[in-house]
Amino acid sequence: MRAIQIHECGGTEKLRLEEVPKPARKPSQALIKSSSIGVNPVDLIVRSGFYKPTHFPKILGGDVAGVVEEGDDAGKFKKGDKVLALTPGFFNNTPDGCYAEFVAAEADWLARVPDSLPLDEAAGLPLVALTAWQALQQAAPAPSKRALITAAAGGVGHVAVQLAKALGLYVVGIAGPNNTAWVKESLGADEVVDYTSQDVAELYAAPDKQFDITIDSMGTRSELLQKLLSVTKPSGHLSHIMNAGSDNDIIEGAKKAHEEGKGPGVGTILVTPNGGQLQEIADLVAAGKVKLTVAAKHPLTAAGAAQAHDAVATGHTRGKIVLLP
Repeated sequence: MRAIQIHECGGTEKLRLEEVPKPARKPSQALIKSSSIGVNPVDLIVRSGFYKPTHFPKILGGDVAGVVEEGDDAGKFKKGDKVLALTPGFFNNTPDGCYAEFVAAEADWLARVPDSLPLDEAAGLPLVALTAWQALQQAAPAPSKRALITAAAGGVGHVAVQLAKALGLYVVGIAGPNNTAWVKESLGADEVVDYTSQDVAELYAAPDKQFDITIDSMGTRSELLQKLLSVTKPSGHLSHIMNAGSDNDIIEGAKKAHEEGKGPGVGTILVTPNGGQLQEIADLVAAGKVKLTVAAKHPLTAAGAAQAHDAVATGHTRGKIVLLP
C-alpha cells in the first residue's frame, strides 16, 4: 500500500510517499480501507521533531475514515461498514499512523459514519471532536452554564462550540475578524469576541459575566492564560488542551492556586481514542446538531501532504484539512 512517512525529522521535504506492507490486523482490530485522513497540528509537531518519533520510519496521523475491509473477530464491525476512528498513530511513540491507504484499528476506537457525513470528509472529525468532548466533560457541563471557547473557528474550536450548544451551554467564542460572523451565525455561538479589537478580560470581568467553563487551546502565552483564568469563576473549570506551546509552569501554578482557594479548577487534556464517545458525537452529527467544516482536501502524495501541513501551520484555517488516498 502507499503511505506518507518520514525517515527523519525536519520540514515538509521530509514527507515521503512510499510503498509499505499493508498492516496485519490483530483479532481485536478491523482493517480499514481509507477514504479520508485527518491532518492535525500534532502531525506537524511530530514531523518537525518537537515531539521526536521513537521509531523511524514513522507514518504520521491519527485520524481515519473509510470502509471496513476485514472485520474484527468479535464481529462488532463487518466488511463494508463505513467507520471513522481516532488511533494513537498521532503520538510520537507509535510507528504506524493513518497517512496510508489501509489502517488497522482496534474495534473499540471505531464509530459508524452517519449518512450525512461524506466519507471523503469524515476523517476531519475524530481528533478534534474527541478533544472538544473530553475537554467539555472534564469541566462537568450542565444546561445554562456559561462556556468560553478559544480559537472558535479552528479545528477543535468549531466543533467545541457546537458540542457545547448541544449540551445546553451558553457559549461565547473567541475568533478573528474574518470568522466572528461565521462562529455566531453558522456555529451557533451566543456571543463572539474579536480578539484583534476586544479584550476578553475586560469584557467579562464582572462576576455575573464570568464563565463556568473555559476551553483553552490557545493559552500558550502566560498573559493570555492569565486572562482566561481571570474570567473563569472560582467555582468554574478551565480545560487546557495540551499543545507545543503549553506553559506547564503557569498551569501548575494555577492548579496550586485553586487548591489554595484562589482561582478556578484547572485540568489538561491530551486526547485519547474512544469509540463510544466518538459514536455519541457521530449521532449528534446525524441529528444535525454538529456539522464538520472541511477547509480543503489534498491528495495523499508528498506534495499534497506538504500543502496540507503548510496550511495547518498558518493557524488560520477555518475547520479541518484532510488527505484523500
